[in-house]
Amino acid sequence: MDSVKVKNFIILVLLIVNAILLSVFVSDTLRERAQRSGAVEGAVELLAENGISVAEDVDLSEREIETLSLARDTEHEERMVTNVLGNAAVSDQGGNILLYFGSRGEAGFRGTGGVEMNLHSGEYSARGDLTGCARDFARSLGLRTVSEPVSLNLDEDSDEGTLELCCSYDGVRVINCVLSFTFADGELLGVYGTRVLDTVTGERQQELIDVPTVLTRFLSLVLENGHVCSSLDELELCYNMQANAAGEATLTPVWRIETDTGEFFINAVTGLQETVT
Repeated sequence: MDSVKVKNFIILVLLIVNAILLSVFVSDTLRERAQRSGAVEGAVELLAENGISVAEDVDLSEREIETLSLARDTEHEERMVTNVLGNAAVSDQGGNILLYFGSRGEAGFRGTGGVEMNLHSGEYSARGDLTGCARDFARSLGLRTVSEPVSLNLDEDSDEGTLELCCSYDGVRVINCVLSFTFADGELLGVYGTRVLDTVTGERQQELIDVPTVLTRFLSLVLENGHVCSSLDELELCYNMQANAAGEATLTPVWRIETDTGEFFINAVTGLQETVT
C-alpha cells in the first residue's frame, strides 16, 4: 500500500472514530438533559401533591454564578458622590464612615455599604417619573438596579412618598442591597439603604445545588416550619452580600423563591435557608 493510500486510510479511521465519539457525546448529553428534565418534573409534581402549584412562567432552567469577593474603593466612591452632590468636602468619622458635604446635599457612606443621603430642595426633580428619577440617580452613583421597584408607597397626585429599588451586580439581583428613595412635591430629597461595594477582588466557582434540589429543599422548609402557601411564582438565582465594617464583602449565590405568601431564600452552595438582613 503506497503512502497516499495509507494516509487516506488513517484519515478515514480518524473520521470514523470522531463520528463515534460525537455520537456518544450527543447521546450522553441528551440522556443527561432528559434526566434533569425528569427530575424537575418530579419535583414539580411533588410540590403539587403538597398543594403548591408552580406558575407556568417560572424559569426552571439551570443557572450558574460565581461567588465574588468585593472591597470598598473610597476614591471611586468619592467620584460617584461628586457626580450627584457636586464637589464635596470629605470628613472621616472613624469606623470607616465618611461624610460628604456638597453643594447639592450631604451624604454618609459606611464600609458595610450603608448609604444615607439628604438632597437639597430644587436639585433633583422627578418630572413626573419618580421611578426613572430614582434609577437615574442610582446609575449616577455607579449602581445598577433591577427593573421593577421592590416596593412603592407613593401618592401619585402629589408625587411624594417612597420607593425602593434593589441593586444588581452584572445583571444579578443582590437581595439585601436595597435603596429607598424619598420624594416630596416631585423632588428627590433622600436616599437611604445599602449599596453593592465597588471592586471585585476575587472570584470562586462553586458547585451550586440544582433546580430539583432547591425545589425539594423549599418543600422541606415549608413542611418543617408550618408555612402556608399555595403557589410558587418565581425562582431566581441571586446574590446575598455579607459585608464588614472594614469595607470587605462577599457576594454569595442564593436562590430566591417567591410564593403567594412571601419569599424564601436558600443558600445555593449549602442548601440551607438563608437569613437576609
